Amino acid sequence: MSYAILSFIHSISRSQRLSLLTKGTVNELISGESWTNVVSLLKERGIIEEQPSNIEDFEYLLKNRAFMLFEKIRNYFSIFRVTYNIIDSYLYILTLDELKNIIVSIINGKSNNKVRFFKRYFDQIPTSLEELINSLKGTIYFDALSYATKESQSKDLAYLLSLLDFYFIRKLSEIVESFRGDWKSSAESIICYYKDYYSISLAIKHKVVQNVTCRINTEILKDLSSSSSSNEILDVIRRTQYSKLIGMNTVYETLANLYRLARINARRNAELAFMSSPFNPSLALALAELIRLDTEDIITITNAKSLRIKEEDIKRMISFELI
Repeated sequence: MSYAILSFIHSISRSQRLSLLTKGTVNELISGESWTNVVSLLKERGIIEEQPSNIEDFEYLLKNRAFMLFEKIRNYFSIFRVTYNIIDSYLYILTLDELKNIIVSIINGKSNNKVRFFKRYFDQIPTSLEELINSLKGTIYFDALSYATKESQSKDLAYLLSLLDFYFIRKLSEIVESFRGDWKSSAESIICYYKDYYSISLAIKHKVVQNVTCRINTEILKDLSSSSSSNEILDVIRRTQYSKLIGMNTVYETLANLYRLARINARRNAELAFMSSPFNPSLALALAELIRLDTEDIITITNAKSLRIKEEDIKRMISFELI
């Protein structure tokens, strides 16, 4: 990339970073008396413009805010293929839940009246998976569905949906692999734990080994995929460096803790990316990851407030490291 392109990436990334959450704001949100208080504070801060009447509408408003922000950034980077593809990957993961709901409704033959992000691709929900894939040609969703359907070979719906999750980190890993030197190490540090989390999840849940790893090797994945009990699975994970970093009482808890650790690591290294070399394409990845984490954390806090979860427990559910 030329100096002019790197300078442009740097300028856009730093200007958009100003809209991200701070620890102070997060503490204020957690201290809110109810989910409606949290929403009111977000409106005061200009993070959302409307006062939704329920949690579901709030989640959509927040995701739509991130969606429009990603689209704006992606348009800025439209002439830079690498950074464009990074933002495109984050648009994909942001809207993946809706795509999976559409797939489930198609497979189960049930109606789905909650299509929002995908209205741009079809007026009515397709009646078959093949029709859905064809309607998404030319998009990252088409690529992801083509990959997942080929890999799953119609084994089961759960495996197909897991592969759609995995496609996100697979795509990002391919992009980061094309970087060199400091660019690569900076970007790799952001997605590192995600790579292990997604691959470990596939090995445990579907007995599949994928060669997308960071701190573990494929032998660990092979042992996980051949494990026949929860105790065997936990024993394998205890052989990794993660055993010193997370609690591992059950398989479910272990995966949840590993995912939170991946998110904490991603936030920490994304923030560090802005303090490293100023002209680095990994800034686009850092910015996108922080927008994603902010969105997920706010939704987590708001849902937790609606369930009256204690403040200290909420702090252990988000990607911020709070005392």
